Amino acid sequence: MYPVTARMHTLQALIEGLDARIEGEQFASSVSSVVQHSERVISGSLFIARSGVRRDGAAFIDDAISKGAVGIVCTPDVATTLRHKNITVIETCDPCKIGAIIAERFHGNPSSKLKLVGVTGTNGKTTIAWIIRHLVSSSGIKCGMLGTIVCDDGVATDTSTLTTPSFCDIGLILHSMVDNGCKVAVMECSSHALDQGRVAALDFNIGVFSNLSGDHLDYHGSADSYLQAKMRLFDLVSETAIINMDDPASWSVADCTSAKVISCRIESDASSAWVEILEEKIDGSHIRLHGAWGIIELNLPLLGRHNAINALQAVAVAFSLGISKEAIADALTTVLAPPGRLERVHAGKTAVFVDFAHTDDALEQMLWSVRHVLPEGGKLHVVFGCGGDRDVSKRPRMGRIASTVGDVVYATSDNPRSENPESILDQVLSGVPKDRIAKVHRIADRECAIQTAIQAARSCDVVVIAGKGHEKNQILKDRVIPFDDVQIATDAIENREIMV
Repeated sequence: MYPVTARMHTLQALIEGLDARIEGEQFASSVSSVVQHSERVISGSLFIARSGVRRDGAAFIDDAISKGAVGIVCTPDVATTLRHKNITVIETCDPCKIGAIIAERFHGNPSSKLKLVGVTGTNGKTTIAWIIRHLVSSSGIKCGMLGTIVCDDGVATDTSTLTTPSFCDIGLILHSMVDNGCKVAVMECSSHALDQGRVAALDFNIGVFSNLSGDHLDYHGSADSYLQAKMRLFDLVSETAIINMDDPASWSVADCTSAKVISCRIESDASSAWVEILEEKIDGSHIRLHGAWGIIELNLPLLGRHNAINALQAVAVAFSLGISKEAIADALTTVLAPPGRLERVHAGKTAVFVDFAHTDDALEQMLWSVRHVLPEGGKLHVVFGCGGDRDVSKRPRMGRIASTVGDVVYATSDNPRSENPESILDQVLSGVPKDRIAKVHRIADRECAIQTAIQAARSCDVVVIAGKGHEKNQILKDRVIPFDDVQIATDAIENREIMV
């Protein structure tokens, strides 16, 4: 999808001015590619031997050399083990940061040739980025995107495998965007990517902070470390920081940036921009957006209060990019929800939604948004689970929220990975209040849980299937199987219609 175009760079030129030392006789050699996975090495590649969460790149250096690598970027400790090998070594205490800068240079510093927007936060990243791309593209400006669902280089769109790719892939994709005529690029920046330095070499014009809630503590170790990772984006933002000031962590983010801050809130004029929610319906909200653009009033075809603030932050980005108030207003009335973000299943009479909410905060916001627009006499049916090998602290909280906000709950599996699904459910159900436990159905088989919920729902009810969203598979202990919540829900609705 993203072909490597011919670029002539020497090892010496790529590290000029960096905190790195080069050893070897091939410092004038041309570099054909910059990679951090040995299987991608070709003759002339520069291999970045960075230490990962599960694997250490140093273990693959011999493989990289055998495939024709012209140089290795590594730590001093690793460098001492390579002195007997016929390979040029670039020694640095921070292979991740230096590797990211080298990759950006190799691809011609593409981030500096785009208006680059970074979006971070626990929840809302995908929707905000999705709306930004829609607003920018609708104004006639070509906009690329790197995110959880798709990677769009301005010509081709591919399914994403990571929210934020490796720094080697980022440079390649941004270069493709420039070649394909993109003027703007929006990318989701995950806490893992920020912590690992994947975006450390990029020039961001605008940064967006959505919110912070409990997630990824299995990786970061503490809520403070998680916040610190998110804040790193704003060290890289040169122009504007657009911050959701309704979130308690927002003040820490605002204090850490030297960029101009545009504060955003719901129902409060004590900020640079704010949104009034005039009416909420199951097919969207009637909202009024206030900001430097003046006032925009429209029907937003996205359900929920959380999407009102998502839209406000996206509008603030678009206006900061020079898009007119009129163009923004026209485009916002036609925006569609990203796949798996309160995505409506278009089948049958019962309203069924699929959502990616997989944290307690996201689940709570999303369920209350749906509850506010329940048809008279209707019940809210909630199908949800918690992922295996991930932050266990949120499991009881999610059980409490689902059983408190929902009327009928189906606790089930969501990518159990190496864990026993029943053990995960034990932890989830430990958070359910005793007076709510009777409303919770324990069904480890996710397909069966979805079918049971849809079979039980009446036409006035609403079913929400949470956790997997856009994902197309289920990760089990010993295999990965095809699994699409939307398709399974559609089949269940059609089967029910046939039975009726």
